[in-house]
Formats: sequence, C-alpha cells, structure tokens
Amino acid sequence: IMEIEEIHQMNVKIAFLGGAREVGASAVEVTANGESILLDFGVRLRSENPLPLIINGDKLKAAIITHAHLDHSGAIPFLAKKYPHVKIISSDLTMELFKILINDMLNLYRKRYPFGFKDAKKAYKKAKRIAFYETYVLNDFQIELLHAGHIPGSGSIYLTIDKDLKIWYSGDINTYRTLLLNPASKIIPESDIIIIESTYALRNHPPREDVEREFIESLKECIERGGIALVPAFSVARAQEVLSILTKYNFPYPIVLDGMARRISEIILRYPEYIRDVALYKKAINRAYWIEDPKERKHMIVEPKVIVSPAGMLQGGSAEYYAKHIYSDENSGIFLVGYQIPGTSGYRLLNERKIRVGNKLKKVKAEIKSFELSSHTDRRHLFEMLKKVNGSPLVFVMHGDPESCIQFAYDIKNEIGLNAIAPQNGQFFSISKGVLQGDLQ
Repeated sequence: IMEIEEIHQMNVKIAFLGGAREVGASAVEVTANGESILLDFGVRLRSENPLPLIINGDKLKAAIITHAHLDHSGAIPFLAKKYPHVKIISSDLTMELFKILINDMLNLYRKRYPFGFKDAKKAYKKAKRIAFYETYVLNDFQIELLHAGHIPGSGSIYLTIDKDLKIWYSGDINTYRTLLLNPASKIIPESDIIIIESTYALRNHPPREDVEREFIESLKECIERGGIALVPAFSVARAQEVLSILTKYNFPYPIVLDGMARRISEIILRYPEYIRDVALYKKAINRAYWIEDPKERKHMIVEPKVIVSPAGMLQGGSAEYYAKHIYSDENSGIFLVGYQIPGTSGYRLLNERKIRVGNKLKKVKAEIKSFELSSHTDRRHLFEMLKKVNGSPLVFVMHGDPESCIQFAYDIKNEIGLNAIAPQNGQFFSISKGVLQGDLQ
C-alpha cells in the first residue's frame, strides 16, 4: 500500500489488460460504481496471443478508441460479437480508417482471431462518433476526445468520473507539427491520474526539417544513379506524410503510390477538418501516379522513380513485392520511414541487411537507410508535458518496450517528482479514500 494525495472517496479500479511493457493490444479498463469502460481495445499483430486479457462483459458499458491503428482498435469486433450491448466510441474518421484496416487484417490473418468480417462490420455500424472536445456522458463517466496529432482522427481521452476524478489517457500522441497534422497540445489537462505512452521515452528525435532534407537528397541520389527508390510506408498517415514532403520540396522525379495507401488517402481527403494544410495534401496525393492494377507493378521497376507503398515494416503488401525485385540492385534503395518492430522483415533488413525471397534469406545489395519521421512524441517533449502538469497526479507508463516503460517511470519519479508506475499486463490498481492499492512491482 502506498499513500498518495487524497483524490477521491469512491472506489475506482484501473486494470491493465494489454499494452503494458509492450507495443500492442493496448487496453485499459476503468471501473467505478460497478460499471466499467475500456480505453482502447487493440490486438497484437502476428502473435499467437492476439487479444488483451479477458474482461467482465456484464459490467462493461463502452470502449473508447483513440485511433484506428490496430494495436489500439483491432479487438473491438470481439466486443461486438461477445458483448453487443457495449458502446464503441471514437471520432468519425477513426471508424472509417478502422473499417479498411480491420478488413485488411482479416483478409490476411482471419484464422488467428476469434471474430470475423461480420463482427467487424457490426462494430463499425454500431460505433458512436463524437467530435473532438465534445462532452459525451455515459452514466458516471464524462468522456472527451482531445486532438492527439498522431494520425488523422486520433485523440487522447479525457475522462471524468462522477464529476470528480479526472483521468487523461494519451493513447499515441505527437506534439510535433508535421506536414499532414497539427500537433497535440503540450499541456496535459488537469488530471488526478495520467496514463501515458513511452514509445520514444528514451530518445529524442532529430530536427524534423533536417530529416526531411536528408530524405529528399537520398531519394534524388538513388534515382540519379538509375535506381528505384522504394519507401515502405504505413498506409495511414506515413504514406501521406511522405507524399507531402516530396511535394513540399518540389521533388522533380516520378512518384508512384501503391497498395492500401491509395484508399486511405481518399478517405482522409473526405475529412479535411483533420488535415493541417488541405491544399498541400491535395497537391501531394494528385502528384503521385496511383497503381490501380497489380499487373502494372512489373512495369514500375523498369525506370528510375520513387515508389511509396505499404507495408511499412515490409510484412506483406506491395512493398514486399518491390523489395524482392530490387534487393540485388546496387543502384536502388530501400528507405524506411517508420519504427521497425523486432521480428519483422523491416527489422531484419535494417539490422542484418537480409530479405526473405522464397524460402531463403538473401543479402541485400541495394542501399538501406532509415529516417525518423515518427508520429510519436519523444523523450524531451514527454518530459516537457509532465513538468507542466498541475498538482501531483499519479502517472502510469505504458505502450513501450519493457526498458522504455520501466526507465521512463523511474525518470519521472526522480527527475520530476511525480509518483510513476510501469504496470504489467494483468495488474490492477484500486483508488479508495486516498489510498492506492495494488501490486507495485
């Protein structure tokens, strides 16, 4: 038992069901007065244990989804199937992007998950769409989505329980301005409890414009020596950000957009209120040649050009096709623009310079570079946010590898003076009459 400032007289329980000391299956259950809600409910992609921990569906009233990435949204079809009474709450654009991403996941890996296309369709149709900064009341829970700056439609969750206890859940957050999105606010709203991500909690990003210029120069050099410049990019936000960078710098060579990024680009365009510079965005997506027929791909690798294509970690998608055709060409290059999870093809490429072709691992002769165009805020800005908070909120650190979560919680305690915990999946914490109870390892 650890004494903390008295913040509430009711019994509130916070349970970490997924996303603690890991990146994947984010899910936090908040229970008060016999009712509970979920903050995100995602999946672990390519895992034999894809879902968060089991919940008590009888008391569950709602799941609030911060954004469409499947590690935050991918398990809500399970809720729609097993607990049809549960409300699903998100921004409108989040649900439109979720619809595309979940169908793609099920097309590729249907047998891994205890739900199917009908359940995903049900989750999409029943979702309650709320606008940023709109207050939605559900019994004792008052819910707001705040702009998070991570991907279009993404929000952090500001939760007020019984008009008293305030919880801020960051989801994935970015306080840097990108070409696609305005940044999230660097001011955390007044909170008693903060649940914050730690993806980049142990490192700082280099200056964005420096990265952009280096990226442009690397692509130019690749094309000017006669190569194909492949940019494996996440379909949501990263592919569109790359196109925007190319447009900003008046990139003079042919640009091709392939894969699911095409459909995502069209959807985002229908929601201009989420885009920072609509004119630039329209120009960027119209500047690229869109591959409409997979048969065209073999013609795209004949002449020098930039090809922007999912998947961002080279796990399937059209990027995998292109990579297998250019890996042995010393003039070509593969330019990674996203985080590469250990175990993925992109991680192997970056760390071993190898790619799987058929049943064999082949040495890559093409140029390999990685550029930090992250949509997560970094250590410096996470600390700036926490240093500005009012009072002495309790901080839970999640959504990072074990080292990031544990070290960041330690640093918050020692450098800022806030009580911080890096929970593990399965741990819960009860707050009652000013006392925090739970396993504090």
